[in-house]
Amino acid sequence: MKHPDVLTLLAPLAGWSTPLDEAPDEVFAARLLGDGVAIDPTAGTLHAPCDGEIVLLPASRHAVTLRSDSGCEILVHVGIDTVALAGEGFEAHVRQGVRVRAGDVLLSFDLDFLARRAKSVLTPIIVTADSGCDIRRRSLDRPVEVGEWLMEIAPPPAAAVSTAGAAQAGSASRRLTVLFEHGIHARPAALLAASLRTLAADVRLLAHGREANARSTVALMGLGVQHGEEIEIRATGPDAQHAVTALAAAFAAHGGARPASPGSALARTTVPVLAMAPAEPSAERAQTAAPAAAGSLNGVVASAGLAVGPALQLRRPEIRVREQGAGVAEENAALDRARAEVRARLERRAHAAPSGGGGGDAASEIAAAHLELLDDPELLAAARAAIEAGGSAGFAWRGAVRAGAATLESLADARLRERADDLLDLESQVLMALEGSATGALTGIGSAAHAILIAR
Repeated sequence: MKHPDVLTLLAPLAGWSTPLDEAPDEVFAARLLGDGVAIDPTAGTLHAPCDGEIVLLPASRHAVTLRSDSGCEILVHVGIDTVALAGEGFEAHVRQGVRVRAGDVLLSFDLDFLARRAKSVLTPIIVTADSGCDIRRRSLDRPVEVGEWLMEIAPPPAAAVSTAGAAQAGSASRRLTVLFEHGIHARPAALLAASLRTLAADVRLLAHGREANARSTVALMGLGVQHGEEIEIRATGPDAQHAVTALAAAFAAHGGARPASPGSALARTTVPVLAMAPAEPSAERAQTAAPAAAGSLNGVVASAGLAVGPALQLRRPEIRVREQGAGVAEENAALDRARAEVRARLERRAHAAPSGGGGGDAASEIAAAHLELLDDPELLAAARAAIEAGGSAGFAWRGAVRAGAATLESLADARLRERADDLLDLESQVLMALEGSATGALTGIGSAAHAILIAR
C-alpha cells in the first residue's frame, strides 16, 4: 500500500526511461545535483510531472525547476549542453513563479534541431539534493508516455521542510568539484555569472582560501580554479537557495563544454601575413586570399623565409584620459553612455550569423564574453568608486580594468593570464567611445593590404 505522503512523479516526456548513469555528462551521471532518471525523448513537449510552483525558468528555456507542495524540488533539464543554444529551438509556455498542475505543458522544443545541435537530447529528471526528498521507486529501462508513473518520492520530514524554508530565505551553500576541462576560464565564468541575473541573492564562490563575487566574470577567473579542484558556493538573500541551484545547474550544463580557443581577443582574430618566400611557391602556398570582411585583413599564409614589404606594427591604442572629473553625476552618465554604445556594437557582433566558415562563431563568442565583462559588477563598482573620489569616467574605467587585468596576469595559468588582453581590449573600446571615436583597435589596417603585419 502506498504511503499517503509519497509524491508520485509522472513522466514529463514521451520516450525511453533510463538510469542517470547513461547521461553523457559527469555531473548528472555522478548525481551531483541529485538523483532521478533520464528520458530519451521521442516528442518535443515537456509537461509538469506534478502539481507545484515554477521556481526557476532560465532565459535559455532549456530547463525548468518546480517545487511541489510538500517541498520537493524537481529539475527537468532538456538535453545536455543545450544552454549553449541560448533559447534557440525552445518555447516556454509558463513563467517563473506560476503554479501548474500535473500534465500542464511547460516547454516545447524542436527535437530534430536539438538532435543536430546539442551534445545529447537525453533529458535528466532530477529530484534535487537540496530539497531532502528521497526516491523510493522509479520506472527504468522501458518506454513511457506522458502522464505515466515515473517515480515515487518521499518528502522530507516537516522539520526538515521548515529548516529548508528558513535556509532558502536566508542562506544556502554547496560544494562542487569543477569539471571544466581548463577550469573556470573566460567562457565558463561568463556563463556562470549570467545564470544569476534574475535572482535576488549575494552569491560567492570560495576556493584557494579566497572568495569571488559569482556575478563577476573577472572575479571568477581571478580565483584561478583548475579542473578537478573543489569550490564552495555560498549565497544569502531571498533567492539564496535558487541561486545555489541555478549556479550548480550551470556548472552541470557546461561541465563538458569545449575549451576556449587559446589566445586573447586580438590573438584569436588571426591576420595571416602576405609574404614573399624565396623558393618556388607550392600549390598549397599559391592560394588566393579570400575577400576580407569589414575591419579585417585577410592574406595568404606563406612558409618560413624572406619577406619583403612595408611593416605594420599592430598596437593597442594608448588613449589619453584626464584624471579629474567634472562632477559625479556627469561622469557616471558619460560612462553609461560609452558602455551603452560599446554594448550595442558587441550585441551586433554576438548575434551576427557565421559567414562561410570565416570565424563568425569565434567572433560571436568573443563578443559575448566581452558583453559579460562590460557589465561586470566588480569592474563597475571600482569605476563608480573612483568617480565618487573625483576621477573622470575614463580615468576611473581605466583604473578598474587595469586592476582586474593585473589580477589575471598574476595567475599561474597561462590561459587565464591571456584573458587580461580581453580586458584591455574592452578598456580601449569604452575609452574610444568616451572620446567620441568610432575607430576600432586595429587602426590603420585598411592601408595595410600589402604590408607585413607585426604583433605581440
